[in-house]
Amino acid sequence: MYQQFKNKFNKYSVLPIEEIYKIFPAFDRRRLVEWQKKGYIENIKRGFYRFSDQPKSSDLCFFTANKIYAPSYISLESALAAYQIIPEAVFSFTSVSTLNTTDLNTNLGNFIYKHIKKELFFGYHLIRKNNITIAIANIEKAAMDFLYLNSNIKSIDDFEALRWNKSTLKQLDWTMIEDYEKVFKNNALNNRLKILKKYLND
Repeated sequence: MYQQFKNKFNKYSVLPIEEIYKIFPAFDRRRLVEWQKKGYIENIKRGFYRFSDQPKSSDLCFFTANKIYAPSYISLESALAAYQIIPEAVFSFTSVSTLNTTDLNTNLGNFIYKHIKKELFFGYHLIRKNNITIAIANIEKAAMDFLYLNSNIKSIDDFEALRWNKSTLKQLDWTMIEDYEKVFKNNALNNRLKILKKYLND
């Protein structure tokens, strides 16, 4: 039974329980418990599984972040690190979602989701890598999501403390940012963006 199961679903990097029942309507869920004990599969979170022999990678974790709490896209520290704006390694996988803010600690890592309003759920694109598709914020939206959700940033000194990569930040498309500002309609964010621009021009 397991080999038949593996052959059918081996292409899935993340396997939702719903997909199992689509193929095997009479599937006995106790098999999943048995296969976990044998080390064949791993439970990521309730209703989502992966094969234990599949290699782990940051791309897999980004894809998993999209799948286990949807709708969501990679943003904030994880996206900023991917664009080499943050110099240090990021040990959690950060996303924004229209669902509630939550923190999911799994065997693949810690997945953090910050709530944003539905009208702010934009500014991301899809990247196809290693047969998986990842939803990740573009560089401008990742920076704006971060500044929108971090009200403690109030001065150039605060940006200095972040140690963001200035040379990369100088590539930001400010025309796009101005268009995004019209959607956010948030004066506090606008002020932080003005400070960011001053920081970059220093």
